[in-house]
Amino acid sequence: MAGNTSMKRAMRTVHTLLLPMLLLSGCAMLPAEQGNLYDMRRQAEDAYANSEDDRAEKLLVGLLRAVPNDAEAWFYLGNLYARTNRPEQATQAYQKALLLNGGDARAWHNMGVVRLREAWAAFIRAHDVSAPDNALHAKVETVISAMEKIPLEGLTRQARPAPSASPAAGGTTK
Repeated sequence: MAGNTSMKRAMRTVHTLLLPMLLLSGCAMLPAEQGNLYDMRRQAEDAYANSEDDRAEKLLVGLLRAVPNDAEAWFYLGNLYARTNRPEQATQAYQKALLLNGGDARAWHNMGVVRLREAWAAFIRAHDVSAPDNALHAKVETVISAMEKIPLEGLTRQARPAPSASPAAGGTTK
């Protein structure tokens, strides 16, 4: 009988400790929190669509803190960074989106656009600083001429990029 009482006490102790742990683990994402995340996503999309970039960024970053595996949020954050001329951050966000969803052609395209605009800025700068009689100048001229044929807004000599390149001047896909 004494062994039976000890067993009951042990079971009661296990239940007392285990039940709160199980309840807390089930609270990881309550319906109210899911609703808040849904609202946050909707607000971020609205802010992005209305070019409220600061607000959209805060909402997207907050959403990604709560749900870091949200490929779509990373994609939109990449678009936002591209639109606000932050190519390094845009590329990082697109890469995170692609780690989560490697089949997202939009993210591959937009990352390519960002990198192409950075390359354009580098070649234009190389052209500007190289002497016309330098062999490199002729090579750079050839590359620039070829790049001008790419159907992407902003890749013309008349639209000279800023030193940091402007990846968001059209060309990214939503």
